[in-house]
Amino acid sequence: MGARKPVVTISAAYGAGGGLVGPRVAERLGVTFWDRAIPTSVAAELAERPEEVLAVEDDLGRGFSHWISFFAPAGAAWTGIPLPDAEGRYDEASYKEHIALVLRREAERGAVILGRGAAIVLAEHPGALHVRLDGPVERRIAQVMDLGGLDERSARRAQHQTDIARHRYVHRLYHADVADHRRYHLWIDATAVPLATCVDIIVSAVQGRDQLRQLGADDHGRA
Repeated sequence: MGARKPVVTISAAYGAGGGLVGPRVAERLGVTFWDRAIPTSVAAELAERPEEVLAVEDDLGRGFSHWISFFAPAGAAWTGIPLPDAEGRYDEASYKEHIALVLRREAERGAVILGRGAAIVLAEHPGALHVRLDGPVERRIAQVMDLGGLDERSARRAQHQTDIARHRYVHRLYHADVADHRRYHLWIDATAVPLATCVDIIVSAVQGRDQLRQLGADDHGRA
């Protein structure tokens, strides 16, 4: 049986550099990086438009009306208001099922997956490395201003809105805390550790785990 392709999930607080670290880890490991491409795959599974799935994911964190209209049966149950044109819509369980289907399928091919609650969905995936990039709020804001060229007011607003949205997304779908350290093998302060070093650490951890498994397999073969 061939060696399993590397699988890394990365959960990143706003300003912790997930969008920079993830693609570089994927490149170093020779696997696909998945972030905004995931909704396209989910949309294909659900026969919906990708932009509609993206809007739903965004609304998951904010509780706005698009979520309710997309998942009409569940929305009617929550609000008590019958929604028109509900035929053919998908409920929350269907969305979770299809997200899980896409994540698990891509994990079998080898992937670095940013966000989407992947550490929860793939918690039992053998060999997957789950990483959290975080750091103090003030340092994350400073890092966004430095790397992204945002002014302080814009950076603070984006940090507040994005962190809340990501927490609500995971809590709403999985009833979990995205920042629960028990879900991750590595927790890196990406405001204290240079982002290039974060990449090195993650790649080294993946390679080290592979070497450990190989040693275990060799010992088993000699037993």
